Amino acid sequence: MSLYKSNKFYKKLINNFDGIIILNSHYYLMRVFYEDTDAGGIVYHSNYLNYFERARTSLLNLLNLDQKKLNDDKGLSFIVREVNLNITNSFHLNDFIIIETRLKYAKNSFITLEQLAWSIDKNFKLNVMCVKGSIQIVMIDKKNKVRKIKNILTNSFFNK
Repeated sequence: MSLYKSNKFYKKLINNFDGIIILNSHYYLMRVFYEDTDAGGIVYHSNYLNYFERARTSLLNLLNLDQKKLNDDKGLSFIVREVNLNITNSFHLNDFIIIETRLKYAKNSFITLEQLAWSIDKNFKLNVMCVKGSIQIVMIDKKNKVRKIKNILTNSFFNK
């Protein structure tokens, strides 16, 4: 049987797509593509926000928290209230990036996540932390009223 026809292959590929959680940190792998870079060949600054968003969405997917279902069934959505981004080194075309996400603190109405973008050296080890972000997230209903986020984020990842 050809590998591309194997259900196990696709399941394994998809299961690894959302990253992994180790010791209260979520790790998400990505690669810099041509479309991510500016004329100087480095990642355009706003793309780091996109990368961090992908990692947060993958974290929720990994924890089986379906944002579309949450919105459809309960009218609740996660929104970013505050962002702080510190870029100390830039990534370039074809670089691999590990996005590490961890809980900084949690309250009833919001959580704050710390997200770090790490380079990987030739021995496949985390090398240099190039970008650091702090992202505050709240949950709102359809009337844009803030709701208790702790009622939805019950996984131990979000407890501190």
